[in-house]
Amino acid sequence: MPPDRRILRDVRDAYQAMKQYQYEAGQWVYWFRFDKAGTTSHPVYDTGPQRAWKQPISLPVIIAEFERPPQNYDDDGLYIVDKAHLIFSYDAFFHSTMPDPDPNYQGHLNDRVAFDGYLFSVDSFQPRGRVADQFLTVSADLRGVAQEDMDEDTAISMFSPYLVAS
Repeated sequence: MPPDRRILRDVRDAYQAMKQYQYEAGQWVYWFRFDKAGTTSHPVYDTGPQRAWKQPISLPVIIAEFERPPQNYDDDGLYIVDKAHLIFSYDAFFHSTMPDPDPNYQGHLNDRVAFDGYLFSVDSFQPRGRVADQFLTVSADLRGVAQEDMDEDTAISMFSPYLVAS
């Protein structure tokens, strides 16, 4: 049974309120979609892939939480990177020329995001806040990209304005 008209009106009102808030107080990020067709690997040698991304899309963010890593580095010598958690309006995210995700919402896990001067990769991407048959928000957990993660990227010049983990 389709949702009641009142519920649909409430969903539209929620989208409108989030949109107004984003324009007044929200932040913006640049979202780089992974270009699967533009990503190549060597035809003979087992090297690559040469990863590629599409031009960025500017997206408004409702809430952005930036987390610096702790100063205690682990004994394994692994680097510890910045993290971020972003919450978008579902309507604003998918009506900004961003394609809808696959049914499992895994289609954005190879994307990159530029936020507050730093470059991040997407660790998780989940629609949230379902009302009737409509999602209201999308949350994305991000992890800072390290320089060695970019060694095989063809889009290094595209990412040059952003800081990466050392």
